[in-house]
Order: sequence, then structure tokens, then C-alpha cells
Amino acid sequence: MNFGYSYDDRYLLDLNYRADGSSVFGSDKQFNTTWSVGLGWNLHKEKFIQSNFSWINLLKLRASIGNPGNQNFNDYISTRVYSYNTNNMNIFGSSAIVSNLGNRGLEWQKTLDRNIGFDLVIVDNRLRVNFDYFNKKTDPLLVHIGTPSSTGATTIPRNVGKQITQGVNVTLNYSIIRRDDMFWSVNANMRHQTSEYRNVSDVLTKYNLDNRNRNLTRYYDGGSPSDLWAVRSAGIDPASGQEVYIKKNGNYTFTYDKNERVEVGNTKPMLEGSLFTSLSYGGFTLNVTAAYNFGGDIYNTTLANKVEYIDSYGNVDRRAFTERWKKPGDLVRFLGIPENVSDENRYSERFVERDNTFAITSIMLNYEFKPGYLRKIGIKRLNLGIGVADIARFSSVKQERGTEYPFQRSFHITFRPTF
Repeated sequence: MNFGYSYDDRYLLDLNYRADGSSVFGSDKQFNTTWSVGLGWNLHKEKFIQSNFSWINLLKLRASIGNPGNQNFNDYISTRVYSYNTNNMNIFGSSAIVSNLGNRGLEWQKTLDRNIGFDLVIVDNRLRVNFDYFNKKTDPLLVHIGTPSSTGATTIPRNVGKQITQGVNVTLNYSIIRRDDMFWSVNANMRHQTSEYRNVSDVLTKYNLDNRNRNLTRYYDGGSPSDLWAVRSAGIDPASGQEVYIKKNGNYTFTYDKNERVEVGNTKPMLEGSLFTSLSYGGFTLNVTAAYNFGGDIYNTTLANKVEYIDSYGNVDRRAFTERWKKPGDLVRFLGIPENVSDENRYSERFVERDNTFAITSIMLNYEFKPGYLRKIGIKRLNLGIGVADIARFSSVKQERGTEYPFQRSFHITFRPTF
């Protein structure tokens, strides 16, 4: 059900209500209702704004609240599933083993989404500003809890705890040149966002323990989905070439202990966004897009896998031979080349770096042919474009540049005729 109302084009109201059912969730919790309410106030329509602030072309205040549900999960997430196993035959034929435990009480992951903001247009419609503050509470979360391998499945879906996400979005657009024969505009988008877990129960304790040697993430009250967990490090001891680890109590040791991992960084940037500019003149249009992020951290896997824990017969970073410990007294960042590579993932703070990046993601040049020339050959409209993606990348982190996205530089040509 949808309802919209506008009074004198000044006061706006939108209502939405719907009921959904999905077999993705447990048989006891398949149905859910979602709703939203939106309010708007066109301040520029008010007489006191028109009389005293004639330079304001548009000023709109907005507020909304709603609880959209999320059903973007595997179709059989809540169903017990058996799989045939031809390796365990019996007198009746193939055996069947449990591959998914399922959960009849698994319910929708719901989010209470609150938003307030404004739209502003000034300077003869040249400058546009959009501002939004958002606060999202996802309760309950849907996570996969680890189970003993004897059950036949490694995880089971559960509704556990909640997540609070809040932040601001700002978009600026300015028309620098606005003529009949030329148009030039710039657009900037920026976002700041933080997330936090709350009411996480003890069922995730085993998950956190199992992940000590698998990844850098943890689930705990007050924690963030983007936290990085590793053992603190004081660097490489010049005398012995061993890494000096810092324990939770502040003591130093040469012994690596995965139980000593603490929060050492956060991958979420303090500020991220994109830049876009478009210039049109004489049938030509040039579009340039860039992206940036500042203030976040990253676990540099290039340093870990291609510099330190290397396979001497495989592809390695050249720093593996130039920046490693070789003899007593060396002041370096990396361990010496080991005789035997350990199978244990030694997540160290040494590989956590501040990730400040600016990238020119695409440049596109289009030409729109004049209609007069095209009619003679039976073409109504013709557009020719040349583009390049991932032009340049400037970052505080030196990583391996691969051949796949997001480091794949590509060229393309478009030819769009309309007959």
C-alpha cells in the first residue's frame, strides 16, 4: 500500500506499508511486514523565504523512517538439506549426509532506517547541495554460527545481536560554465560512516576463537565489522632478526601467540567518495571520474604473502630480497627468508597500514555528429566514444597490481548509430 499527499506544494507526506513472505526464512517466521514514513517541507515556497532570501532557488527539508527487510540470502539457508555421498556406500546404495542443518525459527533480518537531510539550490541554480544524516539499526542480525564437524555441517544460521550504522552523505554539484555552446560542471560526493555491534550473545565466542588463525575479524559488543585484529608488533630485532611481539599486558616476546591478538586498525575510511566533471563543447563531451578514501586501514597482504611468507619458487615482490633481515645489525622491516614457511597465519600489526588512496577511475570522450551530415547517409543520430578505465592510482599503500578488477586498465570504443 502506498499513499502520498501534498498540501500547497509545501508540505509533503509519503506512506508505505507492505507484507511479504519468503521461503528463505524458517517455516515459523516466513512472513514479515515493512513500512516507511517520509516527510518533506519546501521552505522555498514560504513567503518569508521568498521575501528575505531571493537567492535561494530551492530549500527542502526531509525526514524519513522505515524498516526494510533483507531477504538477500541463500534460498536454502533455513532448510535442512541432505547430500548423497558415493564414498560411503551401504547395502541400500549411496548414503545421505546432512550438508545444511537449517533453522525453522530463522527470522528476517530487519533494519530500522532513519534519515534526515536537506536539498539546497542557490546561485541562480548553479550550486546544488544535498545533505543526509542516517542511522540504521539492524535487529536481529543473521549470522552463521560455527558447529562441530560431527553434525555434518560447519555452520548454522542464527539471529544474533544487532548492528548500529550511522553517518553522513554530502553531495555538491556546481555548474562552472553554463552557455548554449558550452557546459562545464563538477560533482563531489563524500561519506563518513561508522558501524558497531551490540547485544552479541555468547554463541559467537566459539566463532571468534575459531577465527583466530583464519582472518582478522571478530564479533563482540562495541566492536565494528571493519575492525582488524592482529598481534601488536615492535618490529624486527636487529640482533637476532626475529619479530618482537607486544603482549596484551605490554610485555615483549619473541613468541607468537594468536591469543594475544587485539584491535589494531579499522578498514572503514574516515572519509570516502567520488569526484566527477563533465565538459561539453562543439559536439564533444569529456567525462572524468575519480574516487578517493582517507583515514582507513588495510592489511597489506602483498607484504605478508609476497615479501615475508614467500614461496621461493613462486612469484614474489622484489622487496623480499632488498628489505629483509640478513645479518646482525640490520635495521629492516621484514624477517629474514625462513628455511621453512609455517602453515600458521601470523597476523601481525606490521602489515597494517594507513590506506589513503586517490584513483582516476575513468575518462570518456564522446562526439555527437551533427544531424545535417547524417541525413545524407540515412542516419538519424550518431555518437562515437573512446574511454579508458583505471587510468592512475595514487596510494599510501604499495600493493601488488594484478590483472583483474579493481586494477585492470581497459580501453573501449563505443559506436552508437540511430537510424
